[in-house]
Amino acid sequence: MLAAASRVPGHRRILLGPLDVDEVAELVRRESGREPDAGAARRIHARTAGNPYFVRELSRFHARSGTLSADAATEAGVPSTVRDVVRDRLADLDESTEQLLQLAALIGREINLGLLARVADVDVPACLDRLSPLDGRGLLEPTPGDPYSFRFPHDLVRESVAETTPPSRATHLHLRIADALESADPDDESVAERLAYHLWSAGPLADSARTAGALVRAGSCAATKCALEAAERQLRAAVKISRTAGLGQLELTALSQLTAVVGMRSMYGTASLELLERAEHLAAGLGRELEAAGFLFSRWTAHNQAIEFDRSGPLARRLLEQGYASADPMMRMYGLQAWGIHQSHIGNVGEAFRYLSQTKELLLAGLEQGEQDPVRGDLQLLMTGMLAEISALHGDVDAARRLLDRLEAAAGDNPYRITIWATMVGRIASIVGDPDWALRGADRGIAVDPGFSFVFLGTYQRLARCWALAVTGRSADATKTEIPEAQRIIAANLLDPPRSCVATWYALLGEMHLSAGSTDDAGAALDRAEFYLNAYGQRYPEGLLLLLRARLLHARGEPVAVVRAAVEAARTLSLAREARLFAHRAEAFLAELG
Repeated sequence: MLAAASRVPGHRRILLGPLDVDEVAELVRRESGREPDAGAARRIHARTAGNPYFVRELSRFHARSGTLSADAATEAGVPSTVRDVVRDRLADLDESTEQLLQLAALIGREINLGLLARVADVDVPACLDRLSPLDGRGLLEPTPGDPYSFRFPHDLVRESVAETTPPSRATHLHLRIADALESADPDDESVAERLAYHLWSAGPLADSARTAGALVRAGSCAATKCALEAAERQLRAAVKISRTAGLGQLELTALSQLTAVVGMRSMYGTASLELLERAEHLAAGLGRELEAAGFLFSRWTAHNQAIEFDRSGPLARRLLEQGYASADPMMRMYGLQAWGIHQSHIGNVGEAFRYLSQTKELLLAGLEQGEQDPVRGDLQLLMTGMLAEISALHGDVDAARRLLDRLEAAAGDNPYRITIWATMVGRIASIVGDPDWALRGADRGIAVDPGFSFVFLGTYQRLARCWALAVTGRSADATKTEIPEAQRIIAANLLDPPRSCVATWYALLGEMHLSAGSTDDAGAALDRAEFYLNAYGQRYPEGLLLLLRARLLHARGEPVAVVRAAVEAARTLSLAREARLFAHRAEAFLAELG
């Protein structure tokens, strides 16, 4: 694969010219003796620009440290061998040129000449004169096709130069860079993350409110681009700085943005509980009752998604009581939604429908108007999806479709909103038994998030796609493709720790095995569904599980009377819980049996 290479004695290669990502991966594997993941190979390629020598030295550096992940490739320092090469090239430079080069290294890999001159407090011709001794040293070079900028050939070179800058001088320079960036175009979103980085790097020299505010703006821009890891990192830094400085209002703003980003990534996973409690406490202390309730609802959601009903149940009751005591319709909606969804999870589908139905008009009005608050807006979208799901479970699939159509219209071209819509379509279509509908939702959702940034929500879309392809027979061999993929996704994202709908998806995995004619595997999957249903108490899919067990009996050739009795049991339980969707499906199966 290393095309730009030739064999030499000892099975080594002389590497000529830059390598592509695949060639970098092979060289890393050869030098480190370990398999880099795709993210690590891409990051090493980016840091070295494919320079074979730098790739080799960075690979050896990682081999010694024992880390070869994308994060490790991003955070790793500069190998001493590379640092020594760069410092040799700096050795005979005069002080003014070396300091200008250090300043350029702090600005970034791509350096606008006008910005560099402003920060250095010289005019552009003088700046060019100072840079001229760098010609031919491989440290800084003109950017091809852009006479107004220079660039470092490799990030490792830039990092090596930056490390030569004394820390006290570096903090002053970062503040000067931030001032220059802000004065040039303070409203330019393209510089938001750079500005935040330089203010943060300036440490105590920068005003805390200014730094935290810049980090919030940068986090918001990153979230808009679905760069959720970067957004979370920036917003956590904003929270820490504003809290340390006692800037309560700014901290609450940062926490609002941060909880929205955490919700996108993990649907308010248990790791976010401390954040949510802090945000609720801060909002309540500032007299922001509705925001406090929103954070409490998010905390309820975290426990709910973790199937911790012993913890989510009391929070749902608290939200319901707060809602009844408040004149604010949004407060009431939080309570009705939390208590209604809790009722569904413990098996009371009829009660769930009656509570959630009371929120319909307010939810639809919110979809029409749009919501500026990031936490509240996302929660309203999810609430609409849950109302659709409970409506379908209660037996009104047409009403669920109409709600989801409204949700799709409100989503526009926003990737996260489309993800919410697609997730609810996938979940509902799968329990309804409509694979075409499931595929439409899953395909659109995956198309707007091919990188799987929205892990929790994206899990359901991908499972729905596997289910749809398997049960329709559209897969060439579901036992080798969709079924193993579904098993992998369940194991990776719904088991450790167990997450909401795990019993449902094991039941649907059983249906996939049935469609493939694998009755033993179907039985094992349905057994696992029953285990998780009983162990964690999320009982809404119990009628579906009983119905699929009846289908398994039929597939195994049991007498029709035995199968009919099993179907009747599924129908009776579903009617008792007002899960009419599964009762209707049971009746359809009875009709098939004649």
